[in-house]
Amino acid sequence: MRVAHGFTQLELAEKLGISLRTYQRIEYGQQKPNVHVVIRLQKLFQKDIDILIKEIGE
Repeated sequence: MRVAHGFTQLELAEKLGISLRTYQRIEYGQQKPNVHVVIRLQKLFQKDIDILIKEIGE
């Protein structure tokens, strides 16, 4: 989703209010995002929360 919307990792991390390292861990599947990050992602990408959670889990 990030690349499809033209964001760098740093840009998206800043929009989500998290560190670049935390974002990278989430993107690489080393860490699950907390509920606040999921909500921010949902608002930013305007995706159904169920679909977004499934995509994050992949």
